[in-house]
Amino acid sequence: MILTVTLNPSVDKILEVPDFHAGKLNTIDEVSTQPGGKGVNVAIMLRSLGHDVVAAGFAGSGPGRMVQNSLRDLGITTAFTLVEEKTRTNYIILDKNAGVITQIRQDGPQITPYDLEQFRRTYERLITTADIVLIAGSLPPGAEPSFCAELVRLATHRNIRVALNIREPIMAASMPAGPFLAEPDLRNVDSYGPYDLTDHDQRVALVREIGQDASIAVVHAGGEALLVAENEAYSISIPACGLLGRIRLDDALTAGMIDAVMSGGAIADVGREGVAGALAAAASPTGRFASRDDIDACTSQVEVKPLA
Repeated sequence: MILTVTLNPSVDKILEVPDFHAGKLNTIDEVSTQPGGKGVNVAIMLRSLGHDVVAAGFAGSGPGRMVQNSLRDLGITTAFTLVEEKTRTNYIILDKNAGVITQIRQDGPQITPYDLEQFRRTYERLITTADIVLIAGSLPPGAEPSFCAELVRLATHRNIRVALNIREPIMAASMPAGPFLAEPDLRNVDSYGPYDLTDHDQRVALVREIGQDASIAVVHAGGEALLVAENEAYSISIPACGLLGRIRLDDALTAGMIDAVMSGGAIADVGREGVAGALAAAASPTGRFASRDDIDACTSQVEVKPLA
């Protein structure tokens, strides 16, 4: 079983608005509403690959019920801790004519110490049957990076593999616990600590640093994915992707890598399937790949090169 943890899930409203102009009257061509949050996205994709998935996190009233019901309809078991405030709603404005995405995000519901303790108890029960745990996405107000670090420790102390796809402050707090796979969330940032993400050599230095604490380190930035595991290191180019695919490209990369890990694939295969998953999502109208066939169809496009 794969356990995905999304501490700050969302409902994503995707608005297709041709020739969008801020401050002016705009016309919506189409609206779609989908469950969101990085861990939720990965859960949906892993389920499409045939995995037994349990999705956990915090869910409020209203939109939170939509997230849970949508996951259950897909055959995903849900184990969310209910909180008083509403789950956040994010808005994504797609202007296909200009090739531009505008994202408007909420912080999420306020999480109390009682909520954190309730989730911790649920989590400790769930990890006893998990083969791998994914912790991904942002933290809602009231949840500190130290809480995420505690979740990692609880699993690794039981020899359960943990995959991370989180922002820099949360990643920094969690790395000492020794995750199995660590991929910082580098969307919309140009640096990570002292590293300049616009420079290839700096990205290589970053992935090697992360690899000192994680069994597999991944850096996805600058149109490439870099992987390091012990004495192996690889670079994979990621072609420019369409609008919808760019929304969840990083989540598809994570899902593909976890699937390869679960299959016992070599490190090069983990990178290859991850990028194939990203390419498959880029070709999808939902920004998510729908089946293993989608990934297989993209595998031949992926070239894995040893990293000097």
